[in-house]
Amino acid sequence: MPRYMIPKTLIPCTLLVMSLGPLSSVAVAIEQDEAPPARTVDFADLNLSSSAGAAVLYARIKSAAAQVCEPVNARALESFLSAKRCTEQSIARAVAYVNAPALTNLHLAKKRTIIVAQRR
Repeated sequence: MPRYMIPKTLIPCTLLVMSLGPLSSVAVAIEQDEAPPARTVDFADLNLSSSAGAAVLYARIKSAAAQVCEPVNARALESFLSAKRCTEQSIARAVAYVNAPALTNLHLAKKRTIIVAQRR
């Protein structure tokens, strides 16, 4: 059974910041003992087979990613661009983790990604 169909179960959808390398250049120091910033997004209350449920979860994921990836200095271009990359990557990871077709379709539509099938 797909993960998104498990009823009444809290499945944590954590947004991990994996690209800490670019942030180090803007003087962000994270201790080795500390885990990367993360937020848990609850979606047990949503029906992910509907477009409305997928839209609500996408908004929650986007909000959590924005909190986790907040720029250190919004006026510094490098910090802003790094936060934008972090947000986009975090959203993509969370959508892939949830693995719900309606959510994936919504994400691809928002990114305007074109997928081309290859012939064998």
